[in-house]
Amino acid sequence: MKKLTKNHILRVMMCMGIGLCMVCSITMAQEKSDEDLKKEYAPILGEYEFDSGGEAFTLKFYIEEGALWADSGDGRPATMKPIEDEVFAFTAEDPISGLFEIKFLKDDQGEYTICHVVNASMGLDIKGTKIK
Repeated sequence: MKKLTKNHILRVMMCMGIGLCMVCSITMAQEKSDEDLKKEYAPILGEYEFDSGGEAFTLKFYIEEGALWADSGDGRPATMKPIEDEVFAFTAEDPISGLFEIKFLKDDQGEYTICHVVNASMGLDIKGTKIK
């Protein structure tokens, strides 16, 4: 068995350190600022009103702390994660209500004014309209 020298161990540690720095730099470069996210998601940000069997509620979509959030006003805003290869389609996980699928749709004028929310475990499948 080959004996490792201090020099060899030092080189290995340096390579590992450089690799770690590179990974951290790439990760930081991939994160977007709130301003960048606001520009990217501008067409869908705002408040949407939903009517669930005569009972109205609103959802607010906003950018904060480098993420897109959905807030129903229940004190548990949820981070929205983009669904790969879909435009303005997301998932959001709530610890109590489970997984939501949220898709923003264009109206007849080509503007994103419709929000479609589905939660299979709750039997929820509803569309809302942008109010702000």
